[in-house]
Amino acid sequence: MGRRLSNKFDFLADLSSRFPDDKKPVLVGGSAVELYTRGRATSLDLDLIGDISRIAPILESQDFKREGRHFHKGLIYIEIPSDTLHGERSVVFEYNGKKIKVICIEDLIIDRLCGCKFWKSEYDCEHARMLFASYKSKMDMDYLNKRAMEEDVSELLSFEF
Repeated sequence: MGRRLSNKFDFLADLSSRFPDDKKPVLVGGSAVELYTRGRATSLDLDLIGDISRIAPILESQDFKREGRHFHKGLIYIEIPSDTLHGERSVVFEYNGKKIKVICIEDLIIDRLCGCKFWKSEYDCEHARMLFASYKSKMDMDYLNKRAMEEDVSELLSFEF
């Protein structure tokens, strides 16, 4: 990973280390794709699910500028769109000896398929295909199919879109 990307995940690992395991923010969105693909796909920001009232003071104490649910400092941009995952699962990655919570691969694929179908985003379609191809032997296919039905994207699991 390039230096800027490394800084982003180094920062996230440090931020996450300030929280107990059950309160750690969860990485979602494009940076989760970036982490799972080891940098083959990239994102400029960190999308985190977590308690903004606990995260914001830490960011502000480190000179992040706040604009609503968005924070930025230098080349690190953070968005905190929600405080809880809604039905999705998370997993723990170890990054430089620290724990980072990340949305599970199945839910990340479903998220990308939703963007593909409902927003007509070829970027999301491509990421869904890449993630599926890389992780299909390690996924909980029953859970993936269940989530696809819940989100009305089952027809895209053929990956012929």
